[in-house]
Amino acid sequence: MAQAPIAELEIEENGRKIRLAKGGEKRGVSPVATAPVPVEAKAPVASAAPSPVTTAPKAAEAIITAPSYGVFHLAPSPDAPPYVTVGQKVEAGQQVGLLEAMKVFNPVRATAAGVVEEILVGAGTEVDMGTPLFRLV
Repeated sequence: MAQAPIAELEIEENGRKIRLAKGGEKRGVSPVATAPVPVEAKAPVASAAPSPVTTAPKAAEAIITAPSYGVFHLAPSPDAPPYVTVGQKVEAGQQVGLLEAMKVFNPVRATAAGVVEEILVGAGTEVDMGTPLFRLV
């Protein structure tokens, strides 16, 4: 539940109710509602003043993301050199990493040509589908 994108889960079946919530808060069992309670829409609260973000515009960049869930590897084996390093030029379709899920290894391929500007995830990190792995410029 710690890694799930939900904060609370409640299930009721056959008159039994289970409720899970993040944060370790202790709460009593709430009575079962017989009808849904309408939620009122709240107007957005305006902040005092938006703080200006000053970032230099970057050249066109591409992000290579994880094509599936798995453990990310930068090299084919622990004693082998990495597929790519920062500053290396890559071509679209070139293998830049490896994802392992249930002892099945799937290649991570560059989705665009460019130069590896940053490796965003360390070797051995568990990633979800869509997790940014590399930034190319």
